[in-house]
Amino acid sequence: MKLSRIILSLAAGSLLFASACSEVATKSARPNVVLISIDSLRSDHLGCYGYERNTSPTIDRLAGEGARFANALSTTSWTLPAHASMFTGLLNQSHGVIGDNRYLVDEHVTLAEVLRDGGYQTAGFYGAPYLHPTFGMDQGFDAYESSGVGWRDIAEEDFREKTSKGQVESGSDITGPRTVAAVAGWLENLDEGPFFLFVHLWDVHFDYNPPEHYVELFDPDYAGDLDASGLHGNPSVHAGMDPRDLEHLIALYDGEIRFTDDSLDQILKLPGLSDRLDNTILIVTADHGEEFFEHGHKDHRNSLFDEVLRIPLIVRWPGHITSGRVVKDQVQIVDIFPTLLSMAGIEIPVAVQGRDLSGLLAGETLEPVDALSQLGGQLVALRTNEYKLIQRRERAVEFRLERDPGELAPLAPREHARERLAHAVAEAVAFRGGMGARAVPPRKEKLAPEIREQLRSLGYIEGSEADR
Repeated sequence: MKLSRIILSLAAGSLLFASACSEVATKSARPNVVLISIDSLRSDHLGCYGYERNTSPTIDRLAGEGARFANALSTTSWTLPAHASMFTGLLNQSHGVIGDNRYLVDEHVTLAEVLRDGGYQTAGFYGAPYLHPTFGMDQGFDAYESSGVGWRDIAEEDFREKTSKGQVESGSDITGPRTVAAVAGWLENLDEGPFFLFVHLWDVHFDYNPPEHYVELFDPDYAGDLDASGLHGNPSVHAGMDPRDLEHLIALYDGEIRFTDDSLDQILKLPGLSDRLDNTILIVTADHGEEFFEHGHKDHRNSLFDEVLRIPLIVRWPGHITSGRVVKDQVQIVDIFPTLLSMAGIEIPVAVQGRDLSGLLAGETLEPVDALSQLGGQLVALRTNEYKLIQRRERAVEFRLERDPGELAPLAPREHARERLAHAVAEAVAFRGGMGARAVPPRKEKLAPEIREQLRSLGYIEGSEADR
């Protein structure tokens, strides 16, 4: 889609919802905004998306009370660039934060900054290393706190430079209870004005080590000896592993989802939040999914297949969104930024590539758009409702999604699909160039050896490659 058409689409979507948002802003206090990002959560492992296991009673309830986007996609398959897109409404090719040695520069305008400037109290709580302030993810937050062991209380300058904290085993960390406690503490000091609360729940991310109760819930009969610790580099977890062990591995993942779903339930019941949910826009989503050897890979940050790109997206706002609505249109994580601002009655910045989805939530229709994703500097994908084209350097394959939803039958790409992908990438790069004062390219930052080792322990860095 041409840039001009994107802007026109945003303007049209904003007008559809403008009168309702204006009425809300004048008749009552602006709505609160709560954005929940659950790390590594693939949508097809949730009950509201058709999963047979009871992994997500809280999320399922929220979907029933609000709207569920059935075809939501991330812009990548790992945490840092996905959250950069979530926070800025920009594609990876435009914000440029595509490697471990890049961070979101101050010139970019974030969702938290816009809401803070609009009179919101802002707070963020996170568990992932890649959401540390060193990567620029704290922009616009009045309070910004880590729930990860070893990552809390590290000053930004110490994090960037040499630190004596040593290696942090973030993969085996259990952050949910600390996140709940941190949010509870912040809510105790919250005043009556509107607030924006961002909560990143980390525990679904590997390693899959839920409390034993959750293991028993999904695989009580397992008698094997699988040790899934250190999953990324664990030789016991491989494409040819025993099917029963793989079944148990997936059960551990499902246990983490249920554990995290329970943490979400606890957060929503906290004093200071539970009594304000009726005037709160609540979004539950994820940064990316997870692979279980559907295409030969485990965990994530390996590919751009649907198992890592398809994410949940649920929006709840009592009295404004029809309960149980299901939106089938293809949407992306970049759409969260303009949609939340539109619903809150705040002007959407010009330099945003995402679409305002409030019209879809109101039952309107929007013109279909292609979804562009990227991994590192060489792997890109374009997804339409009919097909997906994945290209690494000059090699490309095409999948016809209507008859091959599992992306198992690669075809030679059609020329028009190649041209469409090339055009989409060129427009995304050009969009960054047209951002005026915000067009500062992301700076490369050499991570300290200790920090690099911490990220390597999670499987994010191999050897000296910085942006694989």
